[in-house]
This record gives sequence, structure tokens and C-alpha cells, in this order.
Amino acid sequence: MSKIKLDIEKDIPLASFTTFKVGGKADYLVRAKNNETLLQAVTWAKENNLPITIVGGGSNVLIADQGVRGLVILIESLGISVEEEKDKILVTAQAGESLDDLIAYSVERGWWGLENLSAIPGSVGAAPIQNVGAYGVEVGDCITAVQVLDMDNMSTVFLPASECQFGYRDSLFKTPAGRKYIVLAVTFVLSREAKPNLNYRDLAEYFPKGTANQVAIRDAVIEIRSNKFPDWKILGTAGSFFKNPIIKKSAYEKLLIDYPDLPGFSLEEDLVKVPLGYILDKICHFKGVRQGQVGTYSKQALVIVNHGGATALEMKDFAATITQLVKEKTNIEIESEVTMLN
Repeated sequence: MSKIKLDIEKDIPLASFTTFKVGGKADYLVRAKNNETLLQAVTWAKENNLPITIVGGGSNVLIADQGVRGLVILIESLGISVEEEKDKILVTAQAGESLDDLIAYSVERGWWGLENLSAIPGSVGAAPIQNVGAYGVEVGDCITAVQVLDMDNMSTVFLPASECQFGYRDSLFKTPAGRKYIVLAVTFVLSREAKPNLNYRDLAEYFPKGTANQVAIRDAVIEIRSNKFPDWKILGTAGSFFKNPIIKKSAYEKLLIDYPDLPGFSLEEDLVKVPLGYILDKICHFKGVRQGQVGTYSKQALVIVNHGGATALEMKDFAATITQLVKEKTNIEIESEVTMLN
């Protein structure tokens, strides 16, 4: 590894690097535009006994008002490479690439797999960590390998999807064992064969004949999302703030006594996924509620927004109010999708 001079910035406000537009300063910040810079930054932090925080597109984080101690590394590496294997297309994107730009790139070339994930903000590197999903597809469905830096021994490792422990908004990278990894690149396996996934209700209603090409699906997803979610460039948001709860079938059946219209989607092992948006809207009546500069979005109660000038503490307190209300109404303990950084 060749020696480079790091550009280490001090006391940098982080709010502008997140879609919430909230947060204090980083003690130190490095913009890693390539893996060499990333390696040098991690080495420097270790030599100075500083904690390391990784930030990608900033679309799923809430940064504390007091900021983040130690070194914050912004992943800004770019590049896409392609290998073709008969009907399969292997697309490797660097962690700093925009996920939606990658999806547009694949749709333009007629490669199937990612189109249902259109318009999700954030970077490629963050996608496997959260196992982002929408409209019947999770990104883990399309990942074949993740290239990571193991900070324990500073080696580069290629993890096959089978080792990434993908689950509902979850992965190996969220576990204590997986936090030593920094995502460098992700390889997706896409297909030339038409494989429209229109099972999700919104898409099924949009395409009643049950068929559509990729461009149409991408356009439909973008339109549907625009009617449910605010434009993060205008209104501070991280999209869905909470996960949809997964509860036991017996608990769901008990809830149906009081709320007979409560939707539920059966999973394996006697479990049911319940749409939290419905609970917040129809049971808690929390759509469009505002407290100061924080509130739920007028079109989707699952989305918490910063109307301008909100603090991280105000947003956390507002989220805690929602959590408590859901518990009181349904006895369900909900979990945040958003990562808190401090």
C-alpha cells in the first residue's frame, strides 16, 4: 500500500451529509474517494486510538446534536464493472455509488432484478447493511458477494451472500461480529430474462394485467414512492423511520378482535408481519401530526420529517412518543430502521 497524504478535516458539521439535515460536528472527517484513502484513514484512526464511524449516503442515520467523536469516514468511491455469464450479468459497484443511479444504469441496459428498489436514497455500500427493500424485493435477493475491509487485520475479504445473514432490514453487518467490516463494493447478479415482480399490492394495482417491462416498473415505483414519501432534498427525512413489526400469529389474532381491519401478512414459523403505517394512521391517528419542527409526513405516518431546524433530541423524543403510543394501543414493541450516531 503506497503512502498518501490524508486530507483530515476537523470539526466538520455533519447535518449536510444526511437526508435528515440534523446533527452536530465530527471531530475529524476524511472523504474516502478510493480504497487506498480508506485504508490510510483507518490506519490513522487506529494509530491515534480514535473510534471510526462510516457514513455513506446519509439516508438512514440520525446524528446526535453533540456530533460524532473520533473519525468519520465518508465513503465516496465510484466505479461500476460488468461481467457477463450467459443470461446472468454480474455488476460490481463501488460502495460510494448511488444505489438509484446503479438501478437506472441496469434498467437502461435491460438487466432485471433491481427495478423495484428504484428511488431509494442512499449508497450502494449501505444497501447490504440495511438489506434495503421495497415493493416485494430486498437488495439481498440480488447480491452475490460483498467486498469488505476487515478492520481487525486490515485485509480485504469477499463475503458470499450466504454469509451475509440477510434478513428483514438486517444483515451480518449490523451484528457485533460484523461491525469490524467496512463495505468496499457489492456484486449484484442480474438477469437478461424478463422477471417482473408485481406481487406487491401497489404494483399489482398499477399493472392489472400482471406484466410490464423494466422501464415501466421503475417509472411506476418512482411515481408510487413520490405519492407516499417526501422529497428528502426539500424536507428532512430518512424515509420509513420504523420497521414493520413481525409478531406471533396468536398476538395478531388477538389484535383482530379490537381492530378487525388490521392487515397482516403470514410468514413462516407462525409469524405475521403487520404494516406499521396502518397502525400509526388508523389506530394511533398519527398521520400528519406535528410537534414543533418534527412530525409525521402528511401522506405516510411511518415517515418522520424535519420541517426545518429540528434537533436530533427532538426527533428522538418524537420517535419515543410514537413507540410508546404503539405499545399502549397494540402491545407491540416497534424497532427503528434508522441508525443513531454519536
